[in-house]
Amino acid sequence: MTRAWTKRILVVCLLTGAFGCVVSVGDDLDDNVGGASGGSNLAGSSGTSGTSGASGNAGSGGQSGSGGMSMVENGGTGGSAATPTPVCSAEAGDAEDRCLSCIKVECCPEWQACTDSSCQLEREDMVTCVSELEAPDFEGFGDCASMVSAADDGFLQENTQTLFDCVNDEAPVSGAGEGETRCGVECFGSDIF
Repeated sequence: MTRAWTKRILVVCLLTGAFGCVVSVGDDLDDNVGGASGGSNLAGSSGTSGTSGASGNAGSGGQSGSGGMSMVENGGTGGSAATPTPVCSAEAGDAEDRCLSCIKVECCPEWQACTDSSCQLEREDMVTCVSELEAPDFEGFGDCASMVSAADDGFLQENTQTLFDCVNDEAPVSGAGEGETRCGVECFGSDIF
């Protein structure tokens, strides 16, 4: 009877093919019928994960991840998503950004209120947009504000608007002549108000 039962199991094992069978007849010895049990051969190897590629540079010596500007003393954010706290003291890289240098002198409190990434990006985008206009003026400034609005509602957010109110203020504190704005020339190439 054991042989008949073994033959039936052998037929079932042959029909199942690749999965293989292990048949035991109760004598505590395994009778390997149909080849190897498969084991890890069924699962296959998972393969190598490969290289993940560069996840981004950490940023170098005082540069944040956005726009290559340094906005925080002693280092910047290193390319992280965190928003650096604006400071008014001179930092490495300020010489390349005349607008920010002027803002730090003429509009320090307004710059220090620009504590979120939307304000900082709106500032950068506004400077770029307005300075690229053929003839920067009040109307062009409004068009640029509509285009760079972080909320996509056509308006600069409150802290960005307050910053540009100071930039375009006709009551210069230092350096500018009468009738000139605080930082209009430095930010846009000319006074637009």
